[in-house]
Amino acid sequence: WWWWWMSVSSDARELFFSFSNASHFSIGVDALWLDATEPEYLPNHDHMLASGSGNALMNAYSLMTTRAITNGLRAHYASAQGARPFSLTRSSFAGQQGDGACLWTGDTNGSWPMLQRQVASSLNYQLSGIPYWSQDIGGFFRPQDQYVSPSYHSLLLRWFQFGVFTPIYRVHGAGTNTEPWNYGPDVLRYVNQTNNLRYRFLPYTYSGFWKVERDGYTMQRHLIFDHALADDEPVIAMIEDQFMYGPSLLVAPVVNPEDDARNTRSVYLPQLTRGNWSSFWTGTALSPGTTVVAPAPMSASPPLFVRPGSVVLLGTTKQYAFDGDDTLLEVRIYPGDDGRFDLYEDDGRTSQYREAGAYSVIPFEWDDASRSLVIGAQQQGGAGYATPAERSFHVSVVREGHAVGLAFTTDSDRVVKYTGQRVVVAMP
Repeated sequence: WWWWWMSVSSDARELFFSFSNASHFSIGVDALWLDATEPEYLPNHDHMLASGSGNALMNAYSLMTTRAITNGLRAHYASAQGARPFSLTRSSFAGQQGDGACLWTGDTNGSWPMLQRQVASSLNYQLSGIPYWSQDIGGFFRPQDQYVSPSYHSLLLRWFQFGVFTPIYRVHGAGTNTEPWNYGPDVLRYVNQTNNLRYRFLPYTYSGFWKVERDGYTMQRHLIFDHALADDEPVIAMIEDQFMYGPSLLVAPVVNPEDDARNTRSVYLPQLTRGNWSSFWTGTALSPGTTVVAPAPMSASPPLFVRPGSVVLLGTTKQYAFDGDDTLLEVRIYPGDDGRFDLYEDDGRTSQYREAGAYSVIPFEWDDASRSLVIGAQQQGGAGYATPAERSFHVSVVREGHAVGLAFTTDSDRVVKYTGQRVVVAMP
């Protein structure tokens, strides 16, 4: 019973952390997977606890469980595991994001209906304002022939394509070897493509999660958050299989076997006040307020659309987040409206960004009428974060067939050598 009791007793929470510390953190474990935080088997049912009724306090269990770990790490390992605490948890409660806790959706099954529900689930969860969500890509329970089944391989790849644009991108399965090479060379090739897509968007994603911490933002966003124009609201309010990822990207994953077989899917492009949507994969301009049939081949999926005025920063492909440096970045401008993007960077490891202001921000502002990009002076939040002395920004205005898709644009419109000072770039 102490396991449940610890959620409402500070002494028990400290005891729980002491056990976790002795068995894990003291020997270098970074984070814990805190399973069964509903709590499983309901040991609270019809019992009185230290703070009151176990029935009334049940929903706060996961909050107190994750807080026990986070507070312990911050107290005992402030410059190590406690600098940026993280845990996975199978349940959630309001405010849990403050503990660095990420919900995952539990023991799902590997099926098309489940993939559809995961998309809707992710949007409903983040509509509540909690920004950290994840899933078992491919499903926790998988078919017996998962390694050789072409139909399951299609489902798995479509699930990866959705997962790229969720807050936490991870795969897991019950009692199986889920490494992508177990599924053959074709699956491995396409999974590597989705991995490369995730890493290329890392500057965009990391800057977005700075807004999560600073502003209470969410990176994965129901369309109603950003496109609630009066005529459009009744339409987009009911869409449960498209979403925004950050301010610029509209994501439309393939979530049913019929669309998978056709390599297309129907996508509604919300109304805009100015300009057109653009396909990330082709650069084709598309009218807002319309439904289009979007190509969705495995080699260029999921369907992605970028709103006008977007300044999208892309990094190079990586094997892991700290692989190489970030002196080379691609800047893609989507014309049709004015826009701004703030590139946020810090050391990626410590809490100095929060405690000492050790971070930098580089503002990018696009003026559509003059077709000029202003790269502002680098803003340093404080001492302690060393930025590159010079960077190379490869800047392009997107058009059909130019500055599109996954590959780095080698024939960019402009190459800017940036040294931290304001520069105005005239674009063709």
